[in-house]
Amino acid sequence: MPQIDDPDVLKVLTSRFRMKLFSLLFRIGPSTVSELARQMGADPGQVSYHLRQMQKHGLIEDVPELARDSRERWVRAAMVGWVFDTDSEAPEAAAVVQAWTSQWVIDQFERLRDFQRTHMTLPEDWRDAGFGGSHHLRLTKDELAQLADQLQAVLQPWRELTKSRVESSEAPPDTRPILIFYHAFPEEP
Repeated sequence: MPQIDDPDVLKVLTSRFRMKLFSLLFRIGPSTVSELARQMGADPGQVSYHLRQMQKHGLIEDVPELARDSRERWVRAAMVGWVFDTDSEAPEAAAVVQAWTSQWVIDQFERLRDFQRTHMTLPEDWRDAGFGGSHHLRLTKDELAQLADQLQAVLQPWRELTKSRVESSEAPPDTRPILIFYHAFPEEP
């Protein structure tokens, strides 16, 4: 997974609109600006502006081979995930990480809430496919790091499968975008 160490890249995604736009691109794959605008309920000019800001920082890329004519612009997320280097001691970088993390958590919980509200509208065989849970563990910091590595290893082949499907635009017809999010953090005893 690519590592981002430039806070300006992450800063681009502290915008709620851009984060939602980027999430949408992850979910639907390559898309036209007009389709993104329709799904975001926004003006195509507004979407184009935000896409240009994300493209300047390597977060999205054009997919000209999908365009039917010179006026149609197709874009896709340039990566299916990343790791941000949070070791910077610069106060500006810490502020950007905090702003992005706050927006990221809000986005995840809004998407979970939306799923809970609408899951009964899914086809019957998909309604109960989602899962979740919470677990209370007692671990050392080294064991927590080991758990994180193991979870990343479990997800790696699924990320690679997703990446190959997105890049080739070939997936089984019953494929759906799946959001997996989890947080593991120490709490005060």
